[in-house]
Amino acid sequence: MPIRLLIASAHPIVRTALGRLLNGVRDFEVVAETDLSGLVKAAHGLSPEVFLVELTESGFVGLQVIGALMRATPEAPVVILSSNENASYVRSMLALGVRAYVLRSAGNAELYEAIRLAHRGRRYLDPRLSDSITDLLLGGGGAPIRTPHAKRLSGREAQVLKEIARGFTMKLIAKNLGVSEKTVQTYRERIYVKLQLRTRADLVHYAIAHGLLISLENVS
Repeated sequence: MPIRLLIASAHPIVRTALGRLLNGVRDFEVVAETDLSGLVKAAHGLSPEVFLVELTESGFVGLQVIGALMRATPEAPVVILSSNENASYVRSMLALGVRAYVLRSAGNAELYEAIRLAHRGRRYLDPRLSDSITDLLLGGGGAPIRTPHAKRLSGREAQVLKEIARGFTMKLIAKNLGVSEKTVQTYRERIYVKLQLRTRADLVHYAIAHGLLISLENVS
């Protein structure tokens, strides 16, 4: 049986091109093409076996999209196709549960391999990223990451920072922490002041830059 694929991209031309390419491969079947806003809804209706998500948006938008998808359908593997080579960003994607990360400069055969490996529950990392990702994985040696927030934020504030960066709503964070939404909002405002941030996007970029979305146990 062919692998059922759902293709998502903000660009119709890209979606169409990928659809034609992958439908021409014997063991692939594209069940739908959608924009990023319709990704979660399409996933529920079609139950694809692999998601192929093309991202050209900022790190903030990409993490939001993939975070929402992984929360909605954690059982289906996700393959990212992107031109973003930032090692911390890639690690953040892996920490969210992404199975494969392929650069847009890859050849067709590399994309096919990534999809097949993801379908089998294995990881694929574009070879052009291997050195930088390996350096990050080995550089920490399992030790706690020391970042500017470590001395400035309380333990609860640091926890809220990570939850916000992962895309959780104030309501969900409050539920997870067993506090009121107003309390979470207070923590958020303190974080903005202490780290000199102004917007949620600033907060997410900070989290990516300092590796706060990374859980080494998830990168295997």
